[in-house]
Amino acid sequence: MSGEPVSVRESLVRQAQSCRSIGSPLYASVLSGLIDNYDRGGVTAALLDGVSSQPQHDALPLRYLACAHRLALAGRAAQLARHFPSCGGSWDGSAAVIDDFLTLVTSEHNEFHDGVRRNVQTNEVGRAAVLASGFVEIARRHRRPIDQLEIGSAAGLLSRWDHFRFNTGSSQTGDPASPLVFGPAWWQESPADLGGSVVVARRRASDIMPIDIATVDGRLTSMSFVWPDQTARFERLAAAIEIASQHPVEVERSDAGDWLNHRLHHGPTPGHATVVFHSIVWQYLPAATRYQVRRAITNAGKRATVDSPMLWLRMEPAGVHADLQLTTWPGGENEVLAHVGYHGADIRWLAASR
Repeated sequence: MSGEPVSVRESLVRQAQSCRSIGSPLYASVLSGLIDNYDRGGVTAALLDGVSSQPQHDALPLRYLACAHRLALAGRAAQLARHFPSCGGSWDGSAAVIDDFLTLVTSEHNEFHDGVRRNVQTNEVGRAAVLASGFVEIARRHRRPIDQLEIGSAAGLLSRWDHFRFNTGSSQTGDPASPLVFGPAWWQESPADLGGSVVVARRRASDIMPIDIATVDGRLTSMSFVWPDQTARFERLAAAIEIASQHPVEVERSDAGDWLNHRLHHGPTPGHATVVFHSIVWQYLPAATRYQVRRAITNAGKRATVDSPMLWLRMEPAGVHADLQLTTWPGGENEVLAHVGYHGADIRWLAASR
C-alpha cells in the first residue's frame, strides 16, 4: 500500500463500495449504516478507533462484519440471522438489519472487541479456477511433478485445488468426480488451455494463524468471512470442506518469511517444479515478512535449473481486478498470466501457452 494511511471511516466507505460492486447489497447496506453510526460517534467509532494504524490494509471492516456473522452462524444472534441467507434468513432491503447489527454489537461487546483484533482468515475457494489455470500452464511448460508451497493458506483449501474439477468448455483438469465444479462461466473468451497432465507430488502450507477446518470452530471461522448473501460462495465452501475431510493437508503455524526460508533453504526440489503460491495475501503481510518471502524465493531461484525450476505464482490486487502473475527461474522472468475478479470469477487469460 502507498500514500497516506486510510482512516477508519474511509476504510468503511471503500469496503461498502467493494461490497456493492462485487455482489453483496446486504453488506453494502449494513456498511452504510455503520458509517452513519461512526459519524455520530456511536458504538462503531468506540469499537474501531485505535485498533489499527492501517485499517484499510488490515481489512478492519471485514473483521467487524465477520464478528457479527460468526455469532449469527453460531446461533447467538437470532435477530440478525433472520436477515442473512447464510443462516436461513432473507433480507427484504430494509434498514432493520442495521439496527439489529448495532444492537448485537452493544450486547456482545467483548466478542466484537476481541474479534476486530483477529486477522482476516479467508481461503476463498473461487480463486481456485485461476490458480488451476496457472498450475496447468506450469506443468505444460516444465513437464515436471509439482512441489507446491502455499503461504497465507488459512485452512489450506486452495492447496487441494487439483481435487476440484475445472472445465472451460474446451478443456478440463482436476478430479472428474469432484463435488466442486468450476464450469465455463468462470472464464471469459479465449480461456486457458487446461489440457495435459498435472501431478502434484507434494503440498505444503503455512499460515500465521492456521484454521483447522475439521473443527466446528474452524468451520465457523471460515464461513464467517464469506458474505452472507452470496450463497453460491457458501456452497463452494461446503464442497471444499467435504474434499478437505478426504484429503488432509497440514497447515503449519509460522510467519511466511521464516517458513519459506526454512523450506527453501536447499533450493528447489530436484526434478520437480517447485511452486510458491498465494492469493490475496500480500497486503496483509508485514513489510519485514514480505522482504523475507522475496529473499527466500529469489535465493532459491538462484539455485534453479531447467530440470528443477523455481516458480512464484500469485493472485494479488491490481486495481479494479487482481492479476495472476508468474515469476520463473532460471532467469527470473515475470509475466502476467491473467486478470481476474477478486473472488475468482471473470478470468481473462492473457498468457500464450508454450
